[in-house]
Amino acid sequence: MKGEVIFMRLTDVGRKINLQNTSKIFPGIHDKKKFKTKDTPSYLDFPESLTLDLQLKLDTESVCINNIDLQIKLYEDGVISLIARLKFTNVPINELHNLRRIKFSIQEKEYNINQYLRYQNEELFFQIKDYIEEPEFGLHEFEHEKYTLYCINDENNPTEVVEKNKKYLACLLLGEDPNINLHKTQIEETLGSPFSFLKNDLAIFDFDRGIILDPNRDYEDILLVVEIANYQLLGLRVLDKFLERRLNIAEEDIHMIYSTGSIMLRRLNKKVGKLMRIKYDLTFILDNIENVSKLIGKYFLAQIYKNLSELFQLKQWSDSIRHRLETIGDIYNIAQTHKNEGYLLYLEILLTFIFIMEFFFIIFDFFKPQ
Repeated sequence: MKGEVIFMRLTDVGRKINLQNTSKIFPGIHDKKKFKTKDTPSYLDFPESLTLDLQLKLDTESVCINNIDLQIKLYEDGVISLIARLKFTNVPINELHNLRRIKFSIQEKEYNINQYLRYQNEELFFQIKDYIEEPEFGLHEFEHEKYTLYCINDENNPTEVVEKNKKYLACLLLGEDPNINLHKTQIEETLGSPFSFLKNDLAIFDFDRGIILDPNRDYEDILLVVEIANYQLLGLRVLDKFLERRLNIAEEDIHMIYSTGSIMLRRLNKKVGKLMRIKYDLTFILDNIENVSKLIGKYFLAQIYKNLSELFQLKQWSDSIRHRLETIGDIYNIAQTHKNEGYLLYLEILLTFIFIMEFFFIIFDFFKPQ
C-alpha cells in the first residue's frame, strides 16, 4: 500500500491569539480556507488563521517513510493546530497501525510522531505566549484534541479492500490490538457508515480515527471538515470545564452567603455583575464555536460533518454548556433574592417593634396622672 497517515493535534492555549502581533515573529501567511469540491457551496469557510507549511527531512531506519509535511495553524480563538502528514510506500495494509511507532531523528533528537507533535506544540507555545490573551477564566493548562486519518492511495476497489480487511480495519479505527477477536456486530458497527462521492473513493470515521481510500488524493476538504469538528469539540470541552469550575466556586459562595452577614451580601452584588459579564462572553464564544462554517444540508461534506458531530456528541456538549450557564446565573440570582428577602423580613420585624413601642408610649402617656 501507498498513501499517508495524517496526524492532527489541536490545542487550546488561551482565550485569544493576537494574529497581527504574532505575525511579526511567526512566518505564517494569513489563510482563510475555502471548501472547493464535492458539491459544497463556495460561501462556506473556516476562521482565518496564520498558516505555515513545512517539509521535514527525516533521519530514520525505516525504508517506507522519508519525510513529514507539517502544517502549523494559529487560530484567533486561541487554538494551535498541528497537522503532520507521514507519507508511506510499500506498507502492508495490516501494518498501518505500526506507522505511529516509527522512530526518526530531527536535529539529532529522536521521536515518534506523537512525541514530535507534542514537542512542536510546546515550542510554539513558548514562542508566541506573549501574544496569547488569557482572561480571568483561563484554565491555566492545555486541552487537546487528536485525530488520525489513514489515507490509502492505491488503485483498488475501496469496497473490496474494506470487505477483505474488515476485521483489521475495525481494530485500526477502534485503536485496538489487531490480534483481538472482535465480534462481528462490533465490526459491522464500526465500519457500517461509509461515505463515497465517486465510485473509487470511500471514507469511514470513528471517534479518534478515520480511514480514507482515494487514489486521486482528493480529500483536502474532508480533512478540513474533520479539523472543524475537532476544533468545535475542543472549544466545547474547554467551556464545559470552565463552567464546572465556576459551579464549584458558586457552591462555596452560597455557603459563605448563608453563613456570613452583610459583608458577603455587599460582595454578592459585585459577583452577580461579574458573572453576567462572563456569561455573556461565554455565550458569544459558544455561538462562534457552534456556527463555524455552518455545514448543514444534504451536501456530501455536510453528511460527513453530521456523522462526526454525532460521534463527538457536539449537540449534547452544547446543551450541557447552555444548561450550566443558566444554572450558575440562577444560583446567584436566587441567593441574592433570598438575602434581600431576609433583610426585608428583618426590616418588617423592626418596624413592627417600633409601632408596638409607639403604641405603648401612647397608652402610657394617656393613663399617666395629670
